[in-house]
Amino acid sequence: MSAVADAAPRELGPAYKWLATATVLCGMLASILSSTMTNVAIPDVMGAFGVGQDKAHWLSTGFLAASTAAMPTVAWLRDRFGARAIFIAAMGIFSMAALVGESADVIEVVILARVVQGACAGISQPLALMTIFQLFPPNDRGLASGIFGMGVILGPALGPTFGGLIVDEFGWRYVFLGSLPMCALGIMMAFVFLPGRDGAAPRTRFDWVGLALIAIAVTCLLNALSNGQRWGWESVELAVLVAVALAAAVALILWELYIPNPMLNMALYRVPRFACASVVALIFGAGMFGSMYLIPLFAQQIQQLTPTGAGMMLMPAGIVLVFLFPIAGRLSDYVRPHGPILTGLFTFAVAGYFLAGCDVNTGWWMMVFLVTFGRAGLAFVVSNVNSSALRALPANLIGQGSGAINFIRMMGAAFGVNGLAFIIEYRTAFHAEILTATQTAGNAATRAYIDQVERVVAEAGLAGIERTGMAYNFLGRVIYAQANTMAFQDAFLTVSVIFVCAMVPAWFLGQGVVPPRAKARPKG
Repeated sequence: MSAVADAAPRELGPAYKWLATATVLCGMLASILSSTMTNVAIPDVMGAFGVGQDKAHWLSTGFLAASTAAMPTVAWLRDRFGARAIFIAAMGIFSMAALVGESADVIEVVILARVVQGACAGISQPLALMTIFQLFPPNDRGLASGIFGMGVILGPALGPTFGGLIVDEFGWRYVFLGSLPMCALGIMMAFVFLPGRDGAAPRTRFDWVGLALIAIAVTCLLNALSNGQRWGWESVELAVLVAVALAAAVALILWELYIPNPMLNMALYRVPRFACASVVALIFGAGMFGSMYLIPLFAQQIQQLTPTGAGMMLMPAGIVLVFLFPIAGRLSDYVRPHGPILTGLFTFAVAGYFLAGCDVNTGWWMMVFLVTFGRAGLAFVVSNVNSSALRALPANLIGQGSGAINFIRMMGAAFGVNGLAFIIEYRTAFHAEILTATQTAGNAATRAYIDQVERVVAEAGLAGIERTGMAYNFLGRVIYAQANTMAFQDAFLTVSVIFVCAMVPAWFLGQGVVPPRAKARPKG
């Protein structure tokens, strides 16, 4: 089979780049679909294992953290083993982990399966961008980035829809199996269309120390963020985790500057345009994946929608993106990147601002409109950020740059999901305390509410003390529901604010840049 794959470029001609692109997109879509389908199933998983959101969110955060740690390894893996071998291995292990997660009896095994899947996804996504960017000529690399961006955004847009249908029809366990057909298709195509190892590629030593330092820094910081509310923000455990994370991050930078063949090449960040693109990618990942975590939870916990209803809320956005991505990708070949990026960031920030005003009474179609409006803006961000970052690099750094920009985006995603989960937990407690403090005996509205509930439950024949106890219990549940709604609103507003902040580095991406198609135009 390898001989067939190596001969494919000669035999297929111009069609080869599209078939190879379709192959790597299969793997990328499988991994991203899996990452977002699970978000819809989180409430069901919480009920099945009797755990709270503080533990269940690791189904999403663990996946993203493992993806983040694995991404910088792709350039070395491809040079050492070839695109075909690592793609097939990643998709094979991803599929086996899916089967383990589907049959697990304890939440810890489910989370472990998600972590393994995340590591495989962290290999397939940069490999896809690397392959696509090298298959297309420089004048068409905006289109190539648009194609890659279609997978980045389309997966999160469609994943919750498919996940909701699967959860409602078959149960949450089958969410793990939803991406297996695409994995199988990608593996079969890889045997034919992906190249093997380049014999001229150097054999360098793998940077195990760098990988360990990345894993320590990311894991410790995410643990600190997720457990801070429970342990207390002044606890010794939290201080130790933060100190270890910061020490590992500093050691990583010093180590990567010291060794001759670093896994995360710090020379990339000496290129101003790549550094600015990395900041935008970090915030983009936090906002996009964080909102994909928020919206299904908000729809189910606050608006009491079914998993299918929550997933369908994102389907129109996926349909719109199918049409917008080729346009956005081609546009980046003709115009300077900062214009479309600023427009996209601002559009998503506006959508987040209005989502911060939504509650249980907000109509389904209004939610659909706001989600679709925000996602339409993202179509113009991802393709332009990727193409702007990689065009700024010399050819010998494109492989490492692809892994690095994806690493930054997924690191943002991991911290975005974890940070927003923390905001919901912290602000729910904060708002509940404030609301509870106003429910005093001297509050006429509270007294009238208690009396009304007591009259309703009296019809069931309950005694006086039971009526009062039930009325106050019901009041407590109403307070919690309102506090939870306000916490979600705070989280949406946070997403809006960070996207506005991302507009500052995005502005610099267009300074002194001439689009490749503009260069190619004849003068006069």
